[in-house]
Amino acid sequence: MDAKIKGWKIVKTTINGQEYIQSATLKEGPRSKTTAVFFRNKHKTTDDYIISLKISHNTKDSRGWIIEKPDKTITLSNEQIDNLIAYIQENYAPLSLGENSYISLSDDNLSMVLRQVTELGLSDEDMVDKLYESGVLTTNLSIAITAAERKTVIQEFERNIPLDNSESFWQDWFGQQKWILGSDYIKILTERTIDEHHIADYIMQSVDGFLDLVEIKKPDLRFWTEPDSHGNYRPSAGLVAAITQCLNYIYRVERKADSDDFRERVGGVRTVKPKCMLVYGRSNDWNDKQYEAFRILNAAYNQINIITYDQLLDRAKGLLGMNTVQTYTIQTFDDGDDIPF
Repeated sequence: MDAKIKGWKIVKTTINGQEYIQSATLKEGPRSKTTAVFFRNKHKTTDDYIISLKISHNTKDSRGWIIEKPDKTITLSNEQIDNLIAYIQENYAPLSLGENSYISLSDDNLSMVLRQVTELGLSDEDMVDKLYESGVLTTNLSIAITAAERKTVIQEFERNIPLDNSESFWQDWFGQQKWILGSDYIKILTERTIDEHHIADYIMQSVDGFLDLVEIKKPDLRFWTEPDSHGNYRPSAGLVAAITQCLNYIYRVERKADSDDFRERVGGVRTVKPKCMLVYGRSNDWNDKQYEAFRILNAAYNQINIITYDQLLDRAKGLLGMNTVQTYTIQTFDDGDDIPF
């Protein structure tokens, strides 16, 4: 016999050209056992593979294991194997868990069943409670549903970034998908007004319980000026204006921190050294020098964190395992070097 490696399994070939893999013992006792083995042949005219599963009953005597007569051996064809697998997948798990009744959902009746469930008139919270109580909605399934929903959101986010959407579009969109902004925030407060002249895009409650701000600008805004004669990049005029706006909002919030009116409007969330996230522009075509300049730019502000739409997208994908981390070569600077902006 010759053998060849296929994946992690060894497909062996008999001297008659019959391909097979090592048999598996389904059950074994002191005097008998049941085994299963896959065989593979090629159709004589189409060259398609024909897979067969042979299940045999074996007995043991002084000579060793002996395959029983044909009436105690069964060989299944491709179609029979597929049907058997489908039958096991559909029924084995609920039966092994002791269920006396369960729903078998096919592609044809899945939408009908879901529609009937939604027609019960329960609130989303009550529906989830009922599904948990019945054991239909497990923790793992709930996590999988959330992940699937968020993947859909990420795809929508990625489609919208290149489009000419308004700033108000993005303000509304992030308001519905707060998680994209990161895990630093617990919730978006309903209040947006800092004072009579200044209205923030979002006033947030951070994970440590304090008040922070988020400012949303459009993704198509220019981030850098053209590099100077030394190849250094500087923030565009629009970005400088947005940073100045954030600094002004932080200043205004700090002035209001001790105001009873402001504390009441923000639901009692405390204000101590508020920070501001600024979502601005794109970074999908940046080079290493631009990433270096961005790193240094962010390091220059203690209370502002600038992030691009592409970085938000990459971070969200990373949370769901949808992409790999991209690395960049970062240049170090001596005391005499120019900072690249």
